[in-house]
Amino acid sequence: MFVAMTTDEKRITLVDHQQAEQLRGGTYLCPACREPVRIKNGQVMPAHFAHIGPACDVDSEGESTIHLQGKQWLMQLGEQLGYAVTLEVYYPEIRQRADVVWQKADRTLILEFQCSPLKPQRLKERTKGYASIGLEVIWILGPHYYSQRPGNMQAKFLRWDETHGYHLWYSDGSSFLELWQARMGYFEVQRFSHGPMHMRQVRVAQSHQKIVRLIDNALHYRERQVMALQQMAYAQGKHMSGLPWLVHEHLTALIGLRTLEWQLRAKWLLTFQGGDISREMNQNFWHEQVTSALTPLVDNRAIVTTVATVWLELLMQNGYLQRTDQGWQWLKSLEWYVDSVHKLAASRP
Repeated sequence: MFVAMTTDEKRITLVDHQQAEQLRGGTYLCPACREPVRIKNGQVMPAHFAHIGPACDVDSEGESTIHLQGKQWLMQLGEQLGYAVTLEVYYPEIRQRADVVWQKADRTLILEFQCSPLKPQRLKERTKGYASIGLEVIWILGPHYYSQRPGNMQAKFLRWDETHGYHLWYSDGSSFLELWQARMGYFEVQRFSHGPMHMRQVRVAQSHQKIVRLIDNALHYRERQVMALQQMAYAQGKHMSGLPWLVHEHLTALIGLRTLEWQLRAKWLLTFQGGDISREMNQNFWHEQVTSALTPLVDNRAIVTTVATVWLELLMQNGYLQRTDQGWQWLKSLEWYVDSVHKLAASRP
């Protein structure tokens, strides 16, 4: 931690090694537990305070070099963006210490730079803690979480608001802060750094060859979920390597699903193809896919509902389904292929 209190209640914030050397030898206390802390001023990590005895609950996770450096960098970025910035503000009413606080006009932003694993329940509790005192928290994922294809590892930090929709925040703790906003089939990424802000798109769609290879590999290595689908397909005289191409098209790119989106579509198709579909049957199917543990900060039902709606709309737009008073009925069947070779041949113009 960078912040400690003197015995006369003066707040001390360490900013560099030179200052730390000048302050060495003083008496300092943890702002949360009021137990003694000492200055650590080595060559590898930034100068910081550490408990002399066992760390208290607020400081129990320990801090890596990247976490300490990242807090300093976010402080500098906030100042560049015109915020009043404070490091490590402790809120005694909820017994939580914010990594960085940005303030501008009447808006206060809590920035939590998360570099270590965090259980979903603890994440939810800390978020609720800030909300209980009217504070907005942004969870910023560190290098351990960074991925060009976010999945369930990142999903527990997924947030939603009217401005950004479903989104994530990333930072390497030294050169950039990124906002990843989920769009249909891609992420729109805004990068903030000490230079100009710029934008890019990260597509999640895969080539036909890669799609076929992934399914063939899953079958070869007998992946549990794909093998369960294979059993359903066998019972209907079909094979998963010949899954219709429409299953892979216009995926939402939403994360936080218990099962991959294309596998959900395949299971739905194997469950309902050939017969009329009532609203209750469809609702029950998708309700079974809800799992709040994967997205503790957003309503997982809303994510699953979006995925279901897009799939049904895709089937209707392509003339396979039509809506009825009771639900939906089939107009024609999707084409399954004999195997992956025939499937790839059918994908070529």
